[in-house]
Amino acid sequence: MKTNSLKKSDGMLLKMAFALLVSFAVLTVCSKNSFLYPLNDWVDVNCFFTVGRGIKHGLVPYRDLYDQKGPLLYYVYALASLISERSFIGVFAIEVLLFASFLYIGGRIATLLCERPEAFWLTAVGLCIGIPLTPAFSHGGSAEEFFLPVFATALYIVLKAMRERRPLSAFQSALLGVFAAAALWTKYTFCGLFAGLAAAVLIWYIGDKMAKSLPGTILWALAGLIAATALVLMWYILNGGITSLWQAYFVDNLSMYSQRIRGGNYANPLPNLLNNLPWSIPGALGLIGLLIPIKKNWRELIAALFSAAALFVFTYASGRKYPYYAMAMACFAPLGYAFVFRMVPAACRKLKAYRWGAVALAVLVAMLSPIAMLKLSTNVYLMNYSKEDTPPYRFAEIIQKADDQTLLNYGFLDGGFYMAAGSRPVTRFFCTLNNNLPEMKEEHLRSISQAQTAFLVIREIGGTQGQRSGKGQKETVDLSAYRQIDICSMPFEGYEWTYKLYERIGD
Repeated sequence: MKTNSLKKSDGMLLKMAFALLVSFAVLTVCSKNSFLYPLNDWVDVNCFFTVGRGIKHGLVPYRDLYDQKGPLLYYVYALASLISERSFIGVFAIEVLLFASFLYIGGRIATLLCERPEAFWLTAVGLCIGIPLTPAFSHGGSAEEFFLPVFATALYIVLKAMRERRPLSAFQSALLGVFAAAALWTKYTFCGLFAGLAAAVLIWYIGDKMAKSLPGTILWALAGLIAATALVLMWYILNGGITSLWQAYFVDNLSMYSQRIRGGNYANPLPNLLNNLPWSIPGALGLIGLLIPIKKNWRELIAALFSAAALFVFTYASGRKYPYYAMAMACFAPLGYAFVFRMVPAACRKLKAYRWGAVALAVLVAMLSPIAMLKLSTNVYLMNYSKEDTPPYRFAEIIQKADDQTLLNYGFLDGGFYMAAGSRPVTRFFCTLNNNLPEMKEEHLRSISQAQTAFLVIREIGGTQGQRSGKGQKETVDLSAYRQIDICSMPFEGYEWTYKLYERIGD
């Protein structure tokens, strides 16, 4: 018994180590949070990091620093700031760990559904290579990417219980409740997966005549959800930010974000998924595979189908369709790998050469993946820039020489200027967000007219030699209290952008 237990433990540790190494190798090349990049120039991630850094210094999200995502995401970025406030190395460390967790759980899901241990290795490698190369991965560090291991673990817990034909344990039920709370306090559209799983569990319990266990499962899940939610609410109550939390995260997001958002139109949901074929094809195959045979797999089918459908609806119901939204659906990709391994003829499965060949192939692909990523990732262009070449760090050299280093990032989402300069915002609206709130515009115009900050950064579309087609600053702003002291251009998401640094006159 002890020998078998040790072997199982060693195998688990080996798989974890493999997932971690592959995650590190691929994300080092593909994620802009990596130490190979001068910075992550994605505006969303810089917003998260600025709020996270603010938490470290006693500021409260929404009350002191306004942004639109859930508080749990900012806590993650606050944790990253404990490692480094002026680089993304802390974010990268967390990203590697979370992605490795997803690869490990994804491999476990594939192994569970096809009942072939060798499926783990190629599933982990396939997910690790396929996901970071898709448009939904974007620049690295999105809420959707960070939440993949939570989605996958929730799916695994339910699917495993269904396979074993037993009710969820009290611990598993409570853990699913905690996960649902984590979804609520990260991005409430993530709750779709848990709504779908809840409906599937209800049907499963009734279909398998386990209705007596249903009240216990519901109570334990609610206990987990309430306990986790209570921790978040208590933090806000103790820090005097509960009203701001309600107004910003729920009222503003639900009533204004989709209707009053700045910017243009984006692709419809279906093209969003079709742009991410390396994981959307396995996801679709996995759902189809559970239909064969449907009599045996009906439990797993409804769990996967209901959770996928509900997550899809919740994700796109707001009317916004940013490319990175689709990343949440990547959690279903392991089902496709399970289907592929189920299709392997029984005669092949018995061959040692096949089993060891699958493992060897996974290891070989993992070793070659960083080289392939250098050729295939759309992010690697940024490796050609040194920190000093980027507008945030170039401007930071000037800002840090001043006695007053206060700064306002005006007219666009956070460009990383606070992070590079080590400056903390002095305005609640530390950048121009997409929801276009009237009070945000009023605060910015007041701050600029009264020269409340020593420095001001403005972004315009087009290079330093002239404007390209497109819109720059929407409003005419009175900059008479400032003088321009530097200008720098840099590409971002297919456009050339010009950044201008202004200094308060008299400083």
